[in-house]
Amino acid sequence: MPYRAKLLNYSFFKNYSQDMIYSSIRPGRSSGDPTVTDLRMLQYEPNGIIYYKLNFDDELKELPGRPKKVQSISSFPNLYTSEAKIPLDKWNDLQFLKGMMPSDTHSFYDNIPCENESRKMLKRQQQNIEKQRQDIFLEIEGAKKKKKK
Repeated sequence: MPYRAKLLNYSFFKNYSQDMIYSSIRPGRSSGDPTVTDLRMLQYEPNGIIYYKLNFDDELKELPGRPKKVQSISSFPNLYTSEAKIPLDKWNDLQFLKGMMPSDTHSFYDNIPCENESRKMLKRQQQNIEKQRQDIFLEIEGAKKKKKK
């Protein structure tokens, strides 16, 4: 049976950080009990119950702890309000690579949303500002030492 793929967009992803059904996926409660790193399998049910295995040969066990009542998964707010933008530097690199791709794919790469400013340039500007601040600080400190003499 072939895999069925579904194209997802930014509105598919929900923000589960506030009203989570479980506060933790740790299968134990006290020291010496299993931890998250001991988990080998998690199975999420549509009703919100989570089952786990510590060994692949074990039977599924329900995650301990009381699940919180949540209205419905569709009631969670969207995680994103718009499409994510890639850095301008990456977008420019993709534009360069278009020369090695079939021309019918070019419009896809032209329409990828990107940031307005280069992250590399912003980082360089911030580093230059920080260097200028350090230079000014060193000049002031040097002037103070000369005054004391």
